[in-house]
Amino acid sequence: MDAGGATTEATPRHDDREVRRAENTVLALVVMIALWVAVFGVLVWRRHDRFGSFGFDMGIYDQAVWLAAHGGSFITVRGLDLFGHHANVAFYLLAPFSWLGAGPHFLNLVQVGSLAACTVPLFLLGRDRIGNPWLALVVPVVFLLHPSTQFLAWELFHPETMAIAPLLFAYLAARRERWGWYAVLLVFAVAWKEDVALAAFALGAVVAVRGNRRVGGITMALSLGWFLFVNRILLTAVNGQGAFYDQFYGDLGSSPFEILGTAFTDPGLVVDRFTGPESVEFVWQMVAPFAGVPLLAPLALLLGLPQLVANLLSIHGFTREITFHYAALPLAALSLAAVEALAFVVRRVRTVAVGRALGGLMVVAAIAATIQWGPSPIGARYDDGYWPRPGDVRKPSKEAGLAAIPDGAPVSATYQFVPHLSHRRAVYEFPNPFGERNWGVRGENRHDPEVVRWLIADTLVMGQEDRTLVESIAHGPDWEIVMELDGIVVARRIGAVDAAAVGLATGAVRPAGRR
Repeated sequence: MDAGGATTEATPRHDDREVRRAENTVLALVVMIALWVAVFGVLVWRRHDRFGSFGFDMGIYDQAVWLAAHGGSFITVRGLDLFGHHANVAFYLLAPFSWLGAGPHFLNLVQVGSLAACTVPLFLLGRDRIGNPWLALVVPVVFLLHPSTQFLAWELFHPETMAIAPLLFAYLAARRERWGWYAVLLVFAVAWKEDVALAAFALGAVVAVRGNRRVGGITMALSLGWFLFVNRILLTAVNGQGAFYDQFYGDLGSSPFEILGTAFTDPGLVVDRFTGPESVEFVWQMVAPFAGVPLLAPLALLLGLPQLVANLLSIHGFTREITFHYAALPLAALSLAAVEALAFVVRRVRTVAVGRALGGLMVVAAIAATIQWGPSPIGARYDDGYWPRPGDVRKPSKEAGLAAIPDGAPVSATYQFVPHLSHRRAVYEFPNPFGERNWGVRGENRHDPEVVRWLIADTLVMGQEDRTLVESIAHGPDWEIVMELDGIVVARRIGAVDAAAVGLATGAVRPAGRR
């Protein structure tokens, strides 16, 4: 009787402790998310407000979303159609907010929230796989401290970054065998950008290896089919040239099949790309904040392998820097693998103490990494120029220049003004369309300069060639200077305008040569 009574009384107390522990970990997660969103929300807001956002890529994506909301398609910042640039289907989900006036601030804050939300599937996966709610918090903490996560926020809105959260949730749904949610979440992730289909393909392979060959096979077939359709059919049909990033790989080839062929005919060239100093440093800076723990779960790492290979093979160094969006999918894979590896160790040694030690090691490594490489207020790189500092004495002049330009007027602007003018059908990053730079795939289908009615230029950030061009335009017979102050030049066209050029700017006429 006493023993039975003792058991009856002890069980509720044990259950109460478990409930309180679960509630405390959820509260800790919420506090972490709120603090991270507050810090980086303020930082990204200030970056755009202080003219620290640029045409590439903030202006590109903000104009693309605005065009999706207003029946347009040609991104004049980039010189490509919306679906001739990337297959950003999910932009149409943002259209209603654009109708209400949402712009760069909204997109950047949504992305900050999306990054913070990535901790939720990581926590839930950890709780499922590890069984200890406090250990389940380790990877979410590391994710928020990881320098790459913080740089994804700094880089401002990018579709790959928006795809991380649904991809992590899709992985969680697969682990729980919630195949309906798995399909919905995976489609949502891939809808942000076609590159995400490669991660979805890898996830399908993981699902197949873990036993569900039907779901895994369907995932792999649909993902690969979509990726090939976009890259080999859709982009070419829309822009007439193909994917602009086919040029990223130099003498390795301009397609996955050509690159694969080079790997057989000239393996040394591929090995050199993989083992170069930039590649080694990139991998080190991605893995070190996790203390190398994800390497214990190679199957989950497959999700980031296609993007990692593409990054390392590229001739462009920026694909191998933790500061840019090319790190997004490898970061997602590393985070999932960290959870799986921690769970593996806890189950293998059958003691939470070892798991705590390993989790503590990861947190210490993440703190060291965020201090050494991160752009957060506690990071050594916080004052390295990533975040615009207060006290720009020219800010009032910049704002006055923008205020002089009418809404909707076709304009050519220097890069830091473009995201502030992107809610119109014709906004060009100077020197376009007066000269060609970063336009289209190969500079094709240039627009007539007659399109442009206004010019705003910050001559203090220009080279001599661009300053000379600004002078020749602003002082030309068809233009008048509206403002010239603190290096900011604003001019408007006063001469007659070719009707066809105006039609091109408003979308009524398609540029010659486009398909």
